[in-house]
Amino acid sequence: MTAKLRAVALVGMGMLFGAGLSGYVQSAIAQPGAQVAQSAPADYSRYRKLDMFARALTILENHYVRPVDSEKLIYGAIAGLVAELDPHSEFLPPREARLLREDIEGSFGGVGMVVILRQETEPQARYVLEVREVVAKGPAERAGVVVGDLIPSIEGKPISHFFDLRRAIMAMRGAPGTKVTFTLERPAPKVDGKPGKPSVRNVVVTREYIDSPAVTSKALGEGLGYVRLRDFSETSGRELAAALATLRDQSRDGLAGVVLDLRDNGGGLLDQAIHIVDLFVNEGPIVRTRGRRGELLDEARAVPGQSWSKLPLVVLVNKSSASASEIVAGALQDHRRALIVGERTYGKGSVQAPFELGDGSLLKLTIALYYTPNDRLIQASGIQPDVVVGADFRPYKDSQPELEPERAQPRHLKPEDFGYPAGSMQDDSEAVRAAAEDAQLRVAVQHLRGLVRVPARGGRRR
Repeated sequence: MTAKLRAVALVGMGMLFGAGLSGYVQSAIAQPGAQVAQSAPADYSRYRKLDMFARALTILENHYVRPVDSEKLIYGAIAGLVAELDPHSEFLPPREARLLREDIEGSFGGVGMVVILRQETEPQARYVLEVREVVAKGPAERAGVVVGDLIPSIEGKPISHFFDLRRAIMAMRGAPGTKVTFTLERPAPKVDGKPGKPSVRNVVVTREYIDSPAVTSKALGEGLGYVRLRDFSETSGRELAAALATLRDQSRDGLAGVVLDLRDNGGGLLDQAIHIVDLFVNEGPIVRTRGRRGELLDEARAVPGQSWSKLPLVVLVNKSSASASEIVAGALQDHRRALIVGERTYGKGSVQAPFELGDGSLLKLTIALYYTPNDRLIQASGIQPDVVVGADFRPYKDSQPELEPERAQPRHLKPEDFGYPAGSMQDDSEAVRAAAEDAQLRVAVQHLRGLVRVPARGGRRR
């Protein structure tokens, strides 16, 4: 892959107000080192097969019991061709291709929320959209939508009607000023361990032009910062650098360490993933692209002199972290620049090239695989975190409950007797309290505090 192609490559699993499976390179230019096609048999003719297709189309148009839409038939035929390949190669008709372009640009007409597709079995089998994030001051927030709400239907149609998440997203998006109706379900708190009856209401929202920031950040206290990267759109690297600078300026003693949250980040533009790794790594490879038979097509390398190359860093990932998120996490892990905390990532390490077909539609084909600096394959493997943490708190279990500590002795010497305050019996630091009930973030902050206190030595992981 040439440097020019790399600059506009996109790898991803997610979309704002959604998450579909995607990953692209913005050109149909032949790749360096591509394998030479074998000679076809002497009696083979591609045009003979095309003639067969043309004959079948003509028969359908002339003899089917009802009039047919030739364009839909051709679109369906192309989609059928690609359906024989891997899950990420697909045909996108003009409307779906436009949705992809909107995600790359980071702005569109919609309601302003991030959702994932979820399958439920209790109390009944169904598909719902779960709200993971609500864009500040957007239409959804003004309508009272909060994180954790469920959307079982859009415009009166159940989510299962839309087949996949992309089609559900398309139903929610639309021209600014138009309205969309959806059912909003808010789970009730559990009573005696059993779920309560959820509240259900219909919501009518007027779509607006959504220009959602890719990065949100906040100070946790103790000189520690938190940065959430939603996706890898055209401005992500610049926004992240600005957020780090703002956190540094807000802290009285400078920025001591940062938690970079890549959870539920399904990816985006490859050049932004490279840019973000380059903020924290001073030298060496960032990501390699390999084609057929593992042949190296391209290697992106860090540029020396980055201002955040020594900043203590913890990266949060989960099962929905994919593609560009995995490139970032894998590179930082291989360079021993960050501690990776959370769950094994999704494992989407392939790159797709969108080929324009002339009418606004796209043919998206897998052309290569991504490898970490240590040549670890991401595809179907994912990134295994250094510290595995689930989404729920696990109660502390005393390893030796029969052993009473010194402070339990009736006549023990107390710290106050020597002019020293008693140590805290729990981790109630300001930064940990700021993590609130987010179990994974709490563990990430605890480890980050350790990294700040005991700086790790540099060097690549072997």
